[in-house]
Amino acid sequence: MAPAAAAVGGNSRCTGDANFRGKVDVRNVNLRKGPGTTYRSYGQLTKGARVYVDCYRQPDISKAPWLYTKVNSGAHAGQHGWVRDDLIYWPL
Repeated sequence: MAPAAAAVGGNSRCTGDANFRGKVDVRNVNLRKGPGTTYRSYGQLTKGARVYVDCYRQPDISKAPWLYTKVNSGAHAGQHGWVRDDLIYWPL
């Protein structure tokens, strides 16, 4: 079970709640520690990896939001992290 939005990283980085499943839509997507490319990557998810989306962060309406996910399949199954919204196909 993913932590509540308020528990993400010790404080809430989310700007909204989400509860849906999706899958990685492109090859080699970084699973990041925080909602942005400046955050360290835990590793890469392969195309087709399934994720559960708990919440999202969208600080700038002109950019794609970031999704806080729990990976459900593949090499990083069970890991939580952030993925950019436009790299995930949803809902399943």
